Amino acid sequence: MALAEALATVSHDRLTRLLQGDWSGQTLLELAVRTLLTWERGDLIIDDTVMPKPFATVIEGLAWVFSSQEHKPVYGLSLVLLVWTNGTLRIPLGMRLWRTGGLSKSALALEWLSDARHRLRCRPESGLFDAWYPSKVLLQRLRDDGWYVVCRLNKHRRVHGHALRHHRRHPYWAEYGRLSGGLNVLVVRYGQQYEATNRLTLVAPEVRRLHRWRAQIEAVMRVCTDQRGLSGGQARFIRAQQHPISGCLAACCVLERERHDRHLSISQRKRLLSFQGRSVALPALERLRTAAYCLKYSWNGQQLCYGMGGHS
Repeated sequence: MALAEALATVSHDRLTRLLQGDWSGQTLLELAVRTLLTWERGDLIIDDTVMPKPFATVIEGLAWVFSSQEHKPVYGLSLVLLVWTNGTLRIPLGMRLWRTGGLSKSALALEWLSDARHRLRCRPESGLFDAWYPSKVLLQRLRDDGWYVVCRLNKHRRVHGHALRHHRRHPYWAEYGRLSGGLNVLVVRYGQQYEATNRLTLVAPEVRRLHRWRAQIEAVMRVCTDQRGLSGGQARFIRAQQHPISGCLAACCVLERERHDRHLSISQRKRLLSFQGRSVALPALERLRTAAYCLKYSWNGQQLCYGMGGHS
């Protein structure tokens, strides 16, 4: 409703039919990623977030899931996100919806990493995960692909056959060991947290610094929720929910590119748009529009003429 009021020339019913149409929001997001992101030194972050829908009853895919922000189970949609970051620039690469009875979050993360490697041709320095994701299968796959990992481990995880909580009593230590599954890692304990990496040349402060980068995904979600209205969708079906989510992530790519290139915060950029409107130049948005036009009119949908930062 709010989008229809803002556009003025497009009705609410037309937008509803658009959301339920047979098109891929992920394709739009990947177009934004390939157009606006030049691959350089950076890391991939995988984490999940919850979109609360406490009063919804007929939306497909809703379930009771634990929210780390509210520290309790909430009723809503659970999304697994993949974000690329170099510490300053944060670009969402995609999302998958977790559903009760479907693939686990670790399996969804494994699918995302495979897509990033084979379709997006992404070569990160490290993959950053929370304690929910470093399963044996995922760690073995990343080891076989030659990727480094920096992740948090829960206190029950076994190193050299012993649970971490029983390994050493001192709250601050770093030690090399072998995880269950055969992966050689450096384990760092800092207070109540256990962090590990298979990049054995790192030292403990570097491991902690890299894992703190995982918080960049929280900044992406704040932008999508607070600035782009991610949690406001009320469509009933999964397809209609995925389209606005992918659109929000594509808009986040544009905002991040603008923020990074012009050295302004997203709030400052939004303020300029509010006061000056169409007179404000948005080069990143124009690049995306041009790429979408080229994609639409490319021969048989195969000859993609959008800029891909060194890829074609």
